[in-house]
Amino acid sequence: MLTPDLLRRSGEALHGTEEWRHALARTLGEHHPEGPRESLDPRRMARWSSGQREIPEWVGPVLARLLRERAAEAADIAREIEGG
Repeated sequence: MLTPDLLRRSGEALHGTEEWRHALARTLGEHHPEGPRESLDPRRMARWSSGQREIPEWVGPVLARLLRERAAEAADIAREIEGG
């Protein structure tokens, strides 16, 4: 289950600790279930991460996939750095 804390940690892992809400709003906009959009309203990220609003069910699976993709990309880069 995606909690406000996991949302924040996911946003920071994908986009860094500065301005992660705006960056995550853009990222999630691309994956909106009703069709891609330029961005979600960044205020949603603030409401979701503070627990003021419930996080929609579609957000968790999208974040899990994006985090796995980022981890695989980072592992590939590490192998290249190590000469493998």
